Amino acid sequence: MLAGVLSGCGAPAAPSRAPLFRFLQINDTHVDADAGKDGYEKADEKARWLIEAAASGEHFPKPDFVVGIGDLINGERLDALAPDLRLLRDMLKPLRVPFYPVVGNHEVIQQEGSPKHEQAFREAFGNDRVNYTFTHGGILFIALNNAGACCVGPAVVKARNDWLRRTLDGARGVPKIILCHIPLVPLREEAVLAKSFGFRSYIDHDGATLRIVEEHADSVIAVLSGHLHLTGVVERKGIYHISIAGTASYPCDYALYSVFPDRIEAAVRQLPRELVTPGTNIHGRPRYIGDFTDGAHKTPWDYVAGNPPERDFTIRLPKEPRSRKP
Repeated sequence: MLAGVLSGCGAPAAPSRAPLFRFLQINDTHVDADAGKDGYEKADEKARWLIEAAASGEHFPKPDFVVGIGDLINGERLDALAPDLRLLRDMLKPLRVPFYPVVGNHEVIQQEGSPKHEQAFREAFGNDRVNYTFTHGGILFIALNNAGACCVGPAVVKARNDWLRRTLDGARGVPKIILCHIPLVPLREEAVLAKSFGFRSYIDHDGATLRIVEEHADSVIAVLSGHLHLTGVVERKGIYHISIAGTASYPCDYALYSVFPDRIEAAVRQLPRELVTPGTNIHGRPRYIGDFTDGAHKTPWDYVAGNPPERDFTIRLPKEPRSRKP
């Protein structure tokens, strides 16, 4: 059993004031310009609903910005990347707040660091939106491209880690949130997760990336990711590793974070019932003949959607930097 899987996280505190800001996490939307051919059921409709909801504030409070943490398009083929990204850009037009994309494996077909495979993403979002940072409300957000976590050579991984190390070293003591598509730690018992996910990339297997992050555990608040198509939270060395299932497949989740001076309140929610598609579950039936559970997730629903404290939780922000963990 994963000792770090959250069992409590602290009950959400009663707000004493309005948040400093809010931001929305979307990921694994798998927008597909060739919808219906080989993509996820209602993927485009789901993505459109979520973007329009963020723009209108009708279904949840308007965020100050949106982070798109990878697999925003279905991709799959080199010639599909540009059309899918154009469709996504059209869908994003209603937003009147900044949108910060993160490269996922579907945006580059696992080819992290390949100019040919990154070209469509760069044309859609800019050359400065592969590995980059932005600051909001005193928090440094670090968008890291680890889209080739299991499929690229050591030179590409070294370049990624060198950039990450320089970025973290250059902002010591500044509160940080890292955005990367592929999780750095297992979000379920590892043997079970490897089987239910069915792909080697259930985790970023380059341990150096995680070690670099943990060297800055005194200032890294959280690592936000997707990729797994399940929702979960693990706390390790004071860092919250949060993965959201995304909208394309069941349980069809997104997350809204409200940032206060002393805490971050996270709320994970499903899309409306008419957009929830149980048949798209990749961690159970119909993909497999049975469903999955692990020691901390006793039902198939808990396994894919997380326990209640993984869907509504509070991250306490220290008044002073945390002491560095060994």
